[in-house]
Amino acid sequence: MQDAILELVRQAHALTESAAVATSDRTTRKQLVLADLSLHLVQAALRQEQPEPAELKRYLFSILIVCDGFVPDLDLKAMANVVLPMPAEQMTLPVQ
Repeated sequence: MQDAILELVRQAHALTESAAVATSDRTTRKQLVLADLSLHLVQAALRQEQPEPAELKRYLFSILIVCDGFVPDLDLKAMANVVLPMPAEQMTLPVQ
């Protein structure tokens, strides 16, 4: 079952990445980047028998950072830095 899910996620990932690159609208691009990161999280959760904690943390951190602008009543960027502090070398976020 996991292989079937991962194949669908791979297809969705390709679509979201190409759509994010193609759009010039900043909000739409952020939505697509959020979707892309969410798909990466699914891949990280299912790709191995035991998910890699550092990889999960990196995607969760990135999702919170991108969501920051979509949830105005919470400071998700600050929460991400408190809950999931990342070493500087791991803080590679997608282009927004």
